[in-house]
Amino acid sequence: MRTDLAEFWRIVEEASVVKVDGTGQYYLVRHPELGWRLYQRGIEAAFFLAEGEEALYWAPEFRVPLPEVA
Repeated sequence: MRTDLAEFWRIVEEASVVKVDGTGQYYLVRHPELGWRLYQRGIEAAFFLAEGEEALYWAPEFRVPLPEVA
């Protein structure tokens, strides 16, 4: 699902945990209201890829490090 970049950056700022791959393209965030979410950041928008346990499952596939304690 496409997410406006302003909305994406708001979610990242409000997140209690933010993990990013080495390229800065994939983000795993834990938001207090939305929970775990995995995003791909593009040039004009971000793309919501997965949420909850699914986000934690897929994060390593995109080389996003998992948090120490989920």
